[in-house]
Parts: sequence; structure tokens; C-alpha cells
Amino acid sequence: MEEPRSKDSVSLLAYLASTHFIIHVYTQLLPVLLLPLMDELGVSLVQVSLLASIPRFINVVAYIPIGAAADRRPALILMVSFIVTALGSLLIPVSRSLYLILAGFAMLSLGSTLYHPPSLKLASEFDSKKVSLAMGIHNAGANLGFAVGPLLLGLLMPVWGWRVSFLIWGPITLLMAAVSNIYTRRRFGSGATAQLEKTGFRQGFRSLLTAGYITVAAMSVLAEAVFNILFTFTPTYFTMERGMSYSLASIVAGLGPLTGLAGSFVGGLSGDRLGKYRTGLVILLLMTVLLVVFPYSPSLLSLAVAYALYRCLQAAFMPLMNAMIASHSDAESRSLAFSVNFVLVSLVGSFVPTATSVLIEAHGTPVIFPISIITMVPTIGLILLLRRMSGAK
Repeated sequence: MEEPRSKDSVSLLAYLASTHFIIHVYTQLLPVLLLPLMDELGVSLVQVSLLASIPRFINVVAYIPIGAAADRRPALILMVSFIVTALGSLLIPVSRSLYLILAGFAMLSLGSTLYHPPSLKLASEFDSKKVSLAMGIHNAGANLGFAVGPLLLGLLMPVWGWRVSFLIWGPITLLMAAVSNIYTRRRFGSGATAQLEKTGFRQGFRSLLTAGYITVAAMSVLAEAVFNILFTFTPTYFTMERGMSYSLASIVAGLGPLTGLAGSFVGGLSGDRLGKYRTGLVILLLMTVLLVVFPYSPSLLSLAVAYALYRCLQAAFMPLMNAMIASHSDAESRSLAFSVNFVLVSLVGSFVPTATSVLIEAHGTPVIFPISIITMVPTIGLILLLRRMSGAK
């Protein structure tokens, strides 16, 4: 592929950041709403945790065909991702039963599933010397969405209730579907990015059966398991253990990812300059130390600072992880490579929230920290193995 020109580079990065923002304004809403939904629907924590688990399980079935399709019809898949997300956003606030709300969150999750393989492939086709940076800017959009979603929810909830937030984002997401369709069709039609792939599905899948890809996928699954546990239950920990109100927990959950904006840029730049493996290892070690001290934060302010720092480190690691996946997969089947990784992550994500909720009911919410630390240890071991296998920094 030709190196992107300056103007073209800016437009691509703007597209990646803005679309990732819209997809992820919804992501942090469910963890904040777990306890309010328990009260409103009269269900248990295990039952309401199914809103996180079942959509992830559904995505396991969807990711592989979506990845194969995204290598051939990326513009169409990206547009559909926003349409499905918008429909889910409009269904949730008009629903009054757990099953309909579950259907809405499943649509949000499916929209995210449709979006990520083609968008990550677009990011991986950026300047070969700045792939980690492109991944970082892509991830910065997600972190802005992580922040803005619950912040708006926290501000609106005391006055108009939690449903209004979804009604605001739904039409905006539909607008993004139109914008994405115009941009991607022009881009792919002009040949500025990778052309439609002709590699067969079986050949593409076989290209992933390498020691490097299998190792990076295993590392990604373990890291995402930790992120999933903390992302889902930290707001619950704030409320049940530290006495925060629902709205304050939502605001803190929203402020934390704002540090992820800085983390995404720092992680991307450091990965390109110092090496993605070395930088990723340092970040994982820092996160482990932070998880040890997190529960001992003496005040709500120090707790919020610790949470913000954790989200900064998590955001810094994400572009490095995606760059590792890109470097251990062929360009012709890279959407499929990201999809296979997402399948594995979704398999874990389909049972981790429910399994963790059972442990929380038995031992309390602080149990999320030792579980996360134990899972982080083999993750560090795998990134060390990857570094040795690659003979890189």
C-alpha cells in the first residue's frame, strides 16, 4: 500500500477517532446501570449480569463471518454497524422488561462487533512506521466515548432518569451511519486503502495458525478478562463498598476514561519509538502494582485518582495489543484476524461477568482485585514470550 498523504492521513485518523467515539458512548453505561436496573426490574445481580454476558456470547457466533465479510465489503459493514447500534439505543429506553432490555444491549454489542474488524484493519493500513500511533488515536476515540457516555448519564439521571441518554445518542448514531457510508465508499472506491480481498476463507484462517498469532491471541484474552472484570464491576464496588451514589459512580466512571485519551497517545507513541513489547510489559507491570494498592485508597478522591490512573494504563495498552495482532497476521486476512481474536475475547466475556458476580455475592465486591491480579501474571508471561519469539523490543 502507498504511504498515505498528509491530508488523507488526517481524514483517516479523524474518521477512526470519531466513529470509535460513537460506538463506545454506550459501552460504560451498562456497568453504571447494573444496580438501578436491579432495583427497577426486581432482579438479582446474577440475573442483571446476563445483560453483559449473553450479548458477548451471541457475538461469538457473529465475529467470524463478520470478519470474512469485512475483508470484502468494509464500507457496508461499517455503515450497518451504526444502524444496528442506533436501533439498540432506541429499543432500550422504551423497554420495561429484562428481556427487551437484553435485546437492546445485544444489538449494541452486535453493532460494536460489526464495527471493530474493518475499523482496526483501516488503522493497521496506516503508515507502517506509525501503526501504534494510528491504533492509539483510534483508541483515544473509544476512551472519549467511555467518558462522555456515563458523564452524560450521570448528569441526566437525577433529573430525567437513565433512559433519556439512550434517546439522545440514538439519532446521532444514525447520522454517523450516513457519514460513514459517504466517507468509506469514497475512500475504498478511490483505492486509497486496501482493495477487496480475494483470499479464500480457509486460506485466510490457515494463515492465522502460527505460534505468534496464537500466543498474541492468548495474551489478548487474558488481558481482556482483567479489563472486563474491572470495567463491569468497578462502579458496583464504588457504590456497594465505598458508599457512592449511582450518579456519582457514573460521573467517576466517566472521568476515569478521560485519562485514557492521554494514555492512548502515550501508548501509541511509546510503542512506535521504544517497541510495543517492551512498552506493553512495563504497562502491565504498572497495572498489577496499581491493582494491589487500589482497594486501600483512603478516600473517595484518592479512589477516583487510582481509577483514573488505571484507565490511563489500560488505554495505553490497547493500541499496543492491536499492533501486536496486526504484526502477527497477514494484511489480506487482517479483519479475520481481529475477528478471531474478538471471538476468543467474547467467549471469555460471555461467562466472566456472571462467574464474577457469583464470587461477589459470596465474598463481596473487593474480590475483583485478587482475581484480576492472578489473571495478570500469565498475561505478563505471554508478552515476555512474544517479545522473545519476535526478536523485537
